[in-house]
Amino acid sequence: MPFCTQCGTQVDANASFCHECGAAQSPFARRADCSFPAAIPGRTASILCYIPVFGVLPAILFLASHKYRSNARVRFDAFQSVYLFLAWLVLHSIGPTLFFAGFPDQGLSHASIGILKFCIVGCWIFLLVKAAHVQQVRLPVIGDLAARSAHEQL
Repeated sequence: MPFCTQCGTQVDANASFCHECGAAQSPFARRADCSFPAAIPGRTASILCYIPVFGVLPAILFLASHKYRSNARVRFDAFQSVYLFLAWLVLHSIGPTLFFAGFPDQGLSHASIGILKFCIVGCWIFLLVKAAHVQQVRLPVIGDLAARSAHEQL
């Protein structure tokens, strides 16, 4: 909701005059929305979602943003990034669990977890490049969950 350019009172988005002081409202002031998520185009938002490990922060921000509520592509990319981060987080937490559980072949289990984490980071980079080329890639299990979540939220 915009505010009056003269007195600062909250006015309707389509109001031409302030109901409090009567000052004329500029059409540019009514339409200008320079908040962080609103100023980012959809392609850039999709790219930001796939920054390895830290892309989950803009992904959550874009999912909560009003601008991207109807943008199915950005919502799909954000959900897929969040689910990929959750998979990485599960693998990251399994490592110390295996160490304290006393598995006999800890070197092999730590190496396999490291390889899986490396594969997830590789997926993030691959998806980042595909998002930069405006190509949507659906990962086998995570992509199906993301598509379902994006569709349910519309």
